[in-house]
Amino acid sequence: MSAALFPATFDTVRLHAQRMDETHLPFIRAMHADARLMATMGGTRDLAASRLYLLRNLAHWTQQGFGMYMLSERDSGVPAGRAGLKRAGDAVEVAYALVPGCWGKGYATEIARALLALGFGQLSVDALAAVALDGNAASCRVLEKCGMRRVSTAGEGAARKRRYEIRRAEWRGAIGANISA
Repeated sequence: MSAALFPATFDTVRLHAQRMDETHLPFIRAMHADARLMATMGGTRDLAASRLYLLRNLAHWTQQGFGMYMLSERDSGVPAGRAGLKRAGDAVEVAYALVPGCWGKGYATEIARALLALGFGQLSVDALAAVALDGNAASCRVLEKCGMRRVSTAGEGAARKRRYEIRRAEWRGAIGANISA
């Protein structure tokens, strides 16, 4: 798959997305150290785990031609989080994480819709998936607002996860995503 399939940057109405690279390690580390944020993703990570996360995502871009982006607010340039598409086994998953200061602004829905548009627009897949912790009601709601439906639940306790999916035939387009590359 060609890396040229996916843009190095793109914009939504309020967010700027830039392909993840080595310069993003400090922000990734800060995100991984934020207990409030990481409670929605299974717990904090140390510097070694943050480096490994970055290296895996850089390799994913090289191998797959798509991957994770770092997000910033378009108007202010303030870092907002990360989001992208990633291969997980046979599936391609929509993934996003926003810093707590960006919660409740509709950014997650905005970026998730943009990623669905990119995924269905650029990849030959019949479906896109997503995973959220069962206890993360806000993220589950975002996925449902984007037209995804829960297809399974697995795990126990705080690690219990919901798996969502949307099939190409069900996808109604990324209304409101307003992507410009």
